[in-house]
Amino acid sequence: MTKLKLERYVNAFKKGDSDAFRMLYEETKSRAYYTILLIVKNETIAEDLLQDTYMKVVDKIHMYESNTHFSAWVNTIARNLAIKHFNRAKKETIQDVQTDDVLFGQTDSTAESESYLSQLMQHLDPISQEIVIRHVVLREKHKTIAAAMDTPLGTITWKYNEAIKRLKKVANDEEI
Repeated sequence: MTKLKLERYVNAFKKGDSDAFRMLYEETKSRAYYTILLIVKNETIAEDLLQDTYMKVVDKIHMYESNTHFSAWVNTIARNLAIKHFNRAKKETIQDVQTDDVLFGQTDSTAESESYLSQLMQHLDPISQEIVIRHVVLREKHKTIAAAMDTPLGTITWKYNEAIKRLKKVANDEEI
Protein backbone atom coordinates (compact mmCIF):
# COMPACT_ATOMS: atom_id res chain seq x y z
CA MET A 1 0.00 0.00 0.00
CA THR A 2 1.35 3.42 -0.86
CA LYS A 3 2.12 6.02 1.75
CA LEU A 4 -0.58 8.30 0.31
CA LYS A 5 -3.23 5.58 0.54
CA LEU A 6 -2.12 4.77 4.08
CA GLU A 7 -2.52 8.44 5.00
CA ARG A 8 -6.06 8.42 3.58
CA TYR A 9 -6.93 5.49 5.82
CA VAL A 10 -5.38 7.27 8.81
CA ASN A 11 -7.49 10.35 8.14
CA ALA A 12 -10.62 8.22 7.73
CA PHE A 13 -9.83 6.39 10.97
CA LYS A 14 -9.37 9.70 12.79
CA LYS A 15 -12.91 10.53 11.65
CA GLY A 16 -14.24 7.28 13.14
CA ASP A 17 -14.17 4.89 10.18
CA SER A 18 -13.62 1.43 11.70
CA ASP A 19 -13.06 -0.15 8.26
CA ALA A 20 -10.12 2.22 7.83
CA PHE A 21 -8.63 0.90 11.08
CA ARG A 22 -8.96 -2.67 9.80
CA MET A 23 -7.04 -1.71 6.66
CA LEU A 24 -4.34 0.04 8.70
CA TYR A 25 -4.07 -2.97 10.98
CA GLU A 26 -3.77 -5.43 8.09
CA GLU A 27 -1.10 -3.28 6.45
CA THR A 28 1.08 -2.79 9.55
CA LYS A 29 0.51 -5.82 11.81
CA SER A 30 3.20 -8.07 10.34
CA ARG A 31 6.05 -5.59 10.77
CA ALA A 32 4.88 -4.62 14.25
CA TYR A 33 4.60 -8.28 15.29
CA TYR A 34 8.12 -9.16 14.13
CA THR A 35 9.52 -6.04 15.74
CA ILE A 36 8.04 -7.17 19.05
CA LEU A 37 9.03 -10.82 18.57
CA LEU A 38 12.65 -9.86 17.98
CA ILE A 39 12.76 -8.24 21.38
CA VAL A 40 10.66 -10.53 23.59
CA LYS A 41 11.44 -13.82 21.78
CA ASN A 42 8.11 -15.35 22.80
CA GLU A 43 5.20 -15.70 20.36
CA THR A 44 2.46 -15.55 23.01
CA ILE A 45 3.87 -12.43 24.61
CA ALA A 46 4.43 -10.91 21.16
CA GLU A 47 0.76 -11.46 20.30
CA ASP A 48 -0.32 -9.83 23.57
CA LEU A 49 2.00 -6.88 23.00
CA LEU A 50 0.73 -6.55 19.42
CA GLN A 51 -2.78 -6.18 20.80
CA ASP A 52 -1.50 -3.59 23.30
CA THR A 53 0.22 -1.78 20.44
CA TYR A 54 -3.00 -1.35 18.50
CA MET A 55 -4.93 -0.38 21.61
CA LYS A 56 -2.36 2.37 22.06
CA VAL A 57 -2.63 3.31 18.36
CA VAL A 58 -6.39 3.74 18.79
CA ASP A 59 -5.91 5.72 21.99
CA LYS A 60 -3.13 7.97 20.61
CA ILE A 61 -4.17 8.34 16.95
CA HIS A 62 -4.80 12.04 17.58
CA MET A 63 -1.07 12.41 18.30
CA TYR A 64 -0.04 10.99 14.93
CA GLU A 65 1.26 13.75 12.68
CA SER A 66 -0.17 13.49 9.17
CA ASN A 67 2.20 12.97 6.26
CA THR A 68 4.85 11.31 8.41
CA HIS A 69 5.31 7.55 8.19
CA PHE A 70 2.37 5.76 9.86
CA SER A 71 4.02 2.33 9.73
CA ALA A 72 7.14 3.69 11.43
CA TRP A 73 4.94 5.33 14.09
CA VAL A 74 3.21 2.00 14.80
CA ASN A 75 6.57 0.19 14.91
CA THR A 76 7.91 2.75 17.36
CA ILE A 77 4.96 2.09 19.66
CA ALA A 78 5.45 -1.68 19.26
CA ARG A 79 9.18 -1.47 19.91
CA ASN A 80 8.73 0.74 22.98
CA LEU A 81 6.13 -1.60 24.49
CA ALA A 82 8.34 -4.63 23.81
CA ILE A 83 11.41 -2.98 25.34
CA LYS A 84 9.37 -1.95 28.37
CA HIS A 85 8.13 -5.51 28.77
CA PHE A 86 11.63 -6.93 28.26
CA ASN A 87 13.11 -4.63 30.91
CA ARG A 88 10.33 -5.49 33.37
CA ALA A 89 10.83 -9.21 32.75
CA LYS A 90 14.59 -8.88 33.35
CA LYS A 91 13.88 -7.53 36.83
CA GLU A 92 11.76 -10.53 37.79
CA THR A 93 13.34 -13.11 40.06
CA ILE A 94 14.97 -15.97 38.21
CA GLN A 95 14.03 -19.37 39.60
CA ASP A 96 16.73 -21.88 40.52
CA VAL A 97 16.86 -24.65 37.90
CA GLN A 98 17.13 -27.36 40.58
CA THR A 99 14.05 -26.01 42.38
CA ASP A 100 12.12 -25.88 39.12
CA ASP A 101 13.00 -29.51 38.36
CA VAL A 102 11.57 -30.54 41.72
CA LEU A 103 8.42 -28.43 41.23
CA PHE A 104 7.74 -29.14 37.56
CA GLY A 105 9.54 -32.41 36.95
CA GLN A 106 12.45 -33.09 34.60
CA THR A 107 11.84 -31.89 31.06
CA ASP A 108 13.31 -33.07 27.81
CA SER A 109 15.98 -30.55 26.79
CA THR A 110 15.38 -31.20 23.08
CA ALA A 111 11.75 -30.21 23.49
CA GLU A 112 12.84 -26.93 25.05
CA SER A 113 15.62 -26.09 22.63
CA GLU A 114 15.01 -23.20 20.29
CA SER A 115 15.33 -23.42 16.54
CA TYR A 116 18.76 -23.06 15.00
CA LEU A 117 17.91 -19.67 13.51
CA SER A 118 16.61 -18.36 16.80
CA GLN A 119 19.83 -19.44 18.50
CA LEU A 120 21.89 -17.75 15.83
CA MET A 121 19.92 -14.52 16.16
CA GLN A 122 20.70 -14.35 19.88
CA HIS A 123 24.27 -13.51 18.91
CA LEU A 124 23.05 -10.17 17.51
CA ASP A 125 21.96 -7.04 19.31
CA PRO A 126 18.20 -6.24 19.10
CA ILE A 127 18.62 -3.56 16.42
CA SER A 128 20.67 -5.86 14.18
CA GLN A 129 18.10 -8.61 14.75
CA GLU A 130 15.33 -6.28 13.63
CA ILE A 131 17.23 -5.25 10.51
CA VAL A 132 17.96 -8.86 9.52
CA ILE A 133 14.36 -10.00 10.11
CA ARG A 134 12.93 -7.04 8.20
CA HIS A 135 15.25 -7.63 5.25
CA VAL A 136 15.29 -11.43 5.12
CA VAL A 137 11.85 -12.42 6.45
CA LEU A 138 9.73 -9.41 5.55
CA ARG A 139 11.74 -8.73 2.37
CA GLU A 140 11.92 -5.01 3.06
CA LYS A 141 14.47 -2.94 1.19
CA HIS A 142 17.18 -1.27 3.24
CA LYS A 143 15.72 2.13 2.31
CA THR A 144 12.33 1.15 3.80
CA ILE A 145 13.99 -0.20 6.93
CA ALA A 146 15.98 3.01 7.31
CA ALA A 147 12.81 5.10 7.08
CA ALA A 148 10.89 2.88 9.51
CA MET A 149 13.70 2.87 12.06
CA ASP A 150 14.55 6.54 11.52
CA THR A 151 18.18 5.58 10.90
CA PRO A 152 20.49 6.59 8.03
CA LEU A 153 20.51 4.18 5.08
CA GLY A 154 24.28 3.72 5.34
CA THR A 155 23.98 2.66 8.96
CA ILE A 156 21.26 0.12 8.11
CA THR A 157 23.33 -1.33 5.27
CA TRP A 158 26.46 -1.50 7.41
CA LYS A 159 24.65 -3.09 10.38
CA TYR A 160 23.01 -5.65 8.07
CA ASN A 161 26.33 -6.63 6.49
CA GLU A 162 28.03 -6.87 9.90
CA ALA A 163 25.14 -8.97 11.24
CA ILE A 164 25.36 -11.39 8.31
CA LYS A 165 29.15 -11.70 8.79
CA ARG A 166 28.58 -12.37 12.50
CA LEU A 167 25.91 -15.01 11.81
CA LYS A 168 28.16 -16.78 9.29
CA LYS A 169 31.07 -16.78 11.75
CA VAL A 170 28.90 -18.12 14.58
CA ALA A 171 27.41 -20.80 12.32
CA ASN A 172 30.85 -21.87 11.08
CA ASP A 173 32.41 -21.85 14.54
CA GLU A 174 29.41 -23.75 15.91
CA GLU A 175 29.36 -21.58 19.02
CA ILE A 176 25.71 -22.39 19.48
